[in-house]
Amino acid sequence: MKQAGCVRVFFGIESGNNSVLALMNKQATVSEARDAVEVVKLAGIQAGAFFIIGYPDETESTVLDTVRFASSLPLDYLSFTLPYPIPGTSLYERMKDRLVSEEWREPKHRHLIEHKLVYDSSLSESKLKFAILKALAQFRLRKYLDSHVYWFVGEPFEHLTDCIFRLLH
Repeated sequence: MKQAGCVRVFFGIESGNNSVLALMNKQATVSEARDAVEVVKLAGIQAGAFFIIGYPDETESTVLDTVRFASSLPLDYLSFTLPYPIPGTSLYERMKDRLVSEEWREPKHRHLIEHKLVYDSSLSESKLKFAILKALAQFRLRKYLDSHVYWFVGEPFEHLTDCIFRLLH
């Protein structure tokens, strides 16, 4: 791919937890996702990944699994979104009785603050948005800090923000 001119590959990994990947009906595991990103990076190709935070029936623990996994990957680009049950999809069929808003707008090119949780969830929209901000901060810290410095700065940040995440309603 590199020889053919490919410079960037984006992966729709979606979750850092195998149970959630199974709920999403993804045909890949966390381990396979890590291997794919690492192979692309070893080939000298940039890698990006997309993740969903707050998929139906996720728990605090599975959200934090995704945050840790996503921020640990050697990515050049990382994106998170809330799940959107688009009419006509299996997610919509699964969630149509839990929708809190019939009004749905595609979140493309919208800032995180404009993303909306459009169905009743055990995890609040503000808690999920905090998880996304935490993940992006962890990603930047890992990407730009030496591993020794990360241990000193990033590890305490992760633990502190894990605690804050768990305390949010």
